[in-house]
Amino acid sequence: MNISSDAEGTAQLPRVYCATLGCDKNLVDSEALLGRFALHGVQAVNDLDDADIWILNSCGFIDAARSDSEETLQTLIDYKEDQILVVCGCWSQESGDEIQEKFPGVDIVAGVGQFDRVVEACLGLSSPQEDNSGQGPDASAFPLAGKPIVSDPMAANYTGLVDRPLLTPGHLAFVKIGEGCNCNCTFCRIPMIRGRQMSRPIKELVQEVQGLVARGVTEIQLVSQNTSDFGRDTGENLLNLVQSLNEVQGLRNIRLLYLYSGLVSSDDLLRLLELEKVAPYLELPIQHASPHLLKAMKRPGGYKATPEFFKILRRHHPELVLRTTALLGFPGEEEEDVSILADFLAEVKFDHLGTYRYSPEKGTVAVNLPDQVPPEVIYDREALIMDLQSEISQRLQSSRLGKVYDVVVDKIIDPSDEAFADEVETLRSFDEAHWLQEANARSAWDMVENSQPVAVGRSFHYGYDLDGVVMLPASGSGRTLEAGQWLSAKFSAATSYDTWALPVGAAREVKDPK
Repeated sequence: MNISSDAEGTAQLPRVYCATLGCDKNLVDSEALLGRFALHGVQAVNDLDDADIWILNSCGFIDAARSDSEETLQTLIDYKEDQILVVCGCWSQESGDEIQEKFPGVDIVAGVGQFDRVVEACLGLSSPQEDNSGQGPDASAFPLAGKPIVSDPMAANYTGLVDRPLLTPGHLAFVKIGEGCNCNCTFCRIPMIRGRQMSRPIKELVQEVQGLVARGVTEIQLVSQNTSDFGRDTGENLLNLVQSLNEVQGLRNIRLLYLYSGLVSSDDLLRLLELEKVAPYLELPIQHASPHLLKAMKRPGGYKATPEFFKILRRHHPELVLRTTALLGFPGEEEEDVSILADFLAEVKFDHLGTYRYSPEKGTVAVNLPDQVPPEVIYDREALIMDLQSEISQRLQSSRLGKVYDVVVDKIIDPSDEAFADEVETLRSFDEAHWLQEANARSAWDMVENSQPVAVGRSFHYGYDLDGVVMLPASGSGRTLEAGQWLSAKFSAATSYDTWALPVGAAREVKDPK
């Protein structure tokens, strides 16, 4: 890309916009990619109209994700003028040639982990490893509308993870502790897209978190395809990692996501939960509870995820929040299997449940299994399970009313802001909430009618961008809340997903280990 000049002849570097689809791990990749652009003076912007380079970091996990990627890409193409348009990520890792053929408006197609090569292609830079001639970059190496920049996922170079800009609120960061997965679940393409397990060194992760804390981060959420497997390939382990992160000065909260109950014991989880900065919150995807389906899925240690496993955790930590996911419609699933799943959920009482519908994926074992379940049946089963979960979540949420918890403010929303419209539905839902005092039942919506700002945050009960939120009045009683602020708040109303709270004072002090 040529560097332009303004009216006074001053060089103007291009600016980059990145849209991220899919999971939080993909968000970290987008942050790393933007960080590599920043090394060359290319500024990231939040508005398409302000950018010269457009990036779509795509998702290709299941058919619905690929459809979303296609629709988003077509929208960008329809709007595009002379910008450089890049598609990268999981979808393009596997379907780069197809994308180029179907979407000729795309300039650069790249797979996973190709951050430096994408930057070099966009900016027309030479890579020392690929150009030692002194004559500039080889056009075949960094093409616009050339061959996709894709490698074997095991050879992908995920540069820029340690020092990257954040696309989350400034006090929170996702930390990706590994890449790929060693499991062979029969419905999943992740090992084909992202490769086998590749854990990052503990030393590097500690360095990353120390840098994040120095920039104002107080909470981290550890993510990977399989967090339980961390270090299995390097000789390190998850407990040692979290112990090391627990000692990082200034860090307040560590949240653990993507743990496999079949690959980690209750004793190990209890050791993790005993650490001062580890939130009493665990995400442990079960995918199902029917023994014959878990066997057909080849879920590692799926049989170990019994109700008793989760009860042991809660006996030691009564306020422990449990999150899980369930897959509906796997081939061979019958009504009896759905009943087994429903009974399991009713017994364990997970706080949060995410469901997704089976998608027949090319190259997986499950795509060739008999007794594929019709889509309309899957939708009905998913609705049944979510109705059950809504009742469970409502009871658990209501049990916390009147109690005081620490809350971090993620953002302040003013009714005059365009973004406020995104929060209206949540605020309206409190009209039907369970209130601690019925006299206050209108307070949430009254704030909107009176054009008062609202704080949107979370207690330990809610993972960022995963679960519900805690909403609070942003001002009043001589107090004005700010994004990133920790405070104590009394839970006053609850729906199945969200909580309304009232500030009562400062948050508890979290002491750093000596």
